[in-house]
Amino acid sequence: MRRFRWNIAWRMGLGFGVFILAVAVLFVFTRATLEQSSALAEEVDQSLVPSLEALEDMSQTLAESRVYISHWVDKQTRADDEQKRALRHLVDDTFPAHLQTLRSLEGAWSPAGEAHIDTLRAEVDALVLLYREIMRLLPDFRSYDNPIVSMEAEGYTDDGAELETYTERVKLRLARLTSSQNAALRARTTKMEALGAQLTMYAGRVAWVVVILGIALGVIVTRSIVQPVKELKRALLHMGRGVLPDQSVRVTPDEIGDMAVAVNRLAEGLSRTQKFSQEVGGGDFDTPYEPLSDDDALGKALLQMRSSLAENERELEGKVEERTEELARQKARAEEILGDLQDSISYALRIQQAILPSDQERREVLDHSAVFYQPRDVVSGDFYWFKSVGSRRMFAAIDCTGHGVPGAFLSLVGHNALDRVTKVYTEPHKVLDKLNEHVLTLLRKDIRAEASIPAELLRDLSLPTEAGTDSFIGGQDGMDLAMVAINWELMKVEFAGANNPLYLVRDGALQEFKADKFAICSFEPGTKNYAVQTVDVQSGDTLFLATDGFVDQFGGPRGKKFMRRRFRELLVETASLPVEKHEAHLRTRFDAWRGEEEQVDDVLVVSMRVP
Repeated sequence: MRRFRWNIAWRMGLGFGVFILAVAVLFVFTRATLEQSSALAEEVDQSLVPSLEALEDMSQTLAESRVYISHWVDKQTRADDEQKRALRHLVDDTFPAHLQTLRSLEGAWSPAGEAHIDTLRAEVDALVLLYREIMRLLPDFRSYDNPIVSMEAEGYTDDGAELETYTERVKLRLARLTSSQNAALRARTTKMEALGAQLTMYAGRVAWVVVILGIALGVIVTRSIVQPVKELKRALLHMGRGVLPDQSVRVTPDEIGDMAVAVNRLAEGLSRTQKFSQEVGGGDFDTPYEPLSDDDALGKALLQMRSSLAENERELEGKVEERTEELARQKARAEEILGDLQDSISYALRIQQAILPSDQERREVLDHSAVFYQPRDVVSGDFYWFKSVGSRRMFAAIDCTGHGVPGAFLSLVGHNALDRVTKVYTEPHKVLDKLNEHVLTLLRKDIRAEASIPAELLRDLSLPTEAGTDSFIGGQDGMDLAMVAINWELMKVEFAGANNPLYLVRDGALQEFKADKFAICSFEPGTKNYAVQTVDVQSGDTLFLATDGFVDQFGGPRGKKFMRRRFRELLVETASLPVEKHEAHLRTRFDAWRGEEEQVDDVLVVSMRVP
């Protein structure tokens, strides 16, 4: 049975694991508490408070109507009297509006409250009928001169009469509803305070646990690591000065113990090497010596030296010195060449990264968007592009011919051309037409004549190597891309594509909008034109643009391509997730499919959620 090693990784993992567990527990509890508090706050803000305000408005209107009806009966006035007009407005408009407001707040009332609302509506309707009857009896100034009519109207407003009865009923109903809603508001407020206190208590407890465990684990881990490391340091410092340690380093059951074993072996080997060297230096070429292992280059060299010195010591020393100098020169040259190559590729990478929009710049154009971008090599022939032009939001996914340095070079040309063209044109199909013309011009003239591109790079780009050649790039050379322009005011999307389509996922169903089947730089300007497609979008729709790298990737259990059918299913699956999880989900699926297979092409997928 293998012995368990309490190594450094386990110790560090335990410490971080305890911390992460504590934080995770606190996070889960905090989130649950905040969700409860948020729900209660939303109920208070959207239901309880508006219902109390509506009840207060109804009570105010009721009081005003009582004053106005008394004035109507007691004061002989014209029909256009200001208070009479106010009463008509209350009866015709205000009371119905208040009742409608109370009815619209469905979620604010308990079952008993709903019953009170229904009763209140009936009582208010009855009260309004009484108002209308009084207004009918005394419609104008002369009607007050009829004592019978005046007496009848006054009978409605006397103490204990119908008007007072219905008014008191409505006031009582409003008071009950107000009391019920105030009680509900107090209950919700008390619960929110309790949740806050509970959260504070649990957070404090978790903090204490983390502190105590952190201190304890820190002391244990520090003690188990520092002392062995000090012994290793002391031994290595001695050997660094050419002094062999007088005792072996203590071996512990962890990675430091493994290093201690190696240091002890090294010290033992150096001790034997020292003794052997002294014997050989004294002229004893028969002294025995065993290399530390089959890979012990130093031991083998010592044995060779011993044999060679026995034959011709001086000649061997000269050859060894000469060989050592040659190896040093070759190594220096190789390191110089490798450094220049790495510097060039790194510089190309910095240039390409500079043209790609940062996450902040991308979110400024389209907040609800994500990008899965994985070059095959250090630099890429794929690139993404975002831009705001007035009320339009534009983005594109572009696949340039080739990958690596040639593809990256063409991507710089394409990005520069896009920025220039979109200063004048914003319709996607016109942008593609002008992009074709502009890139062809750059590749024919500017790049060859001014940049002095090496012939090897021109061959990779499928460009003629003779400056001034007037033939255009044909076949599959150039760029495949999909471009979208969004008008938020009209909720419309304009799409144009060169070989690459637009995917739209709505309610779990995918629509594919086909692109034109000819690439940028594959035809002479004016011989063809790109078409535009206008698509109505709605909130919740998800748009995808992609190059062919994902679809063409080999992998899976049989080492086959991912293919478009499987890719469409993946897009539907991805659209069901929040936008901020799109990139991670696509990367996980791509890596799982690729497995041990090499990446065959640059990969780019751009997603956007309609808010």
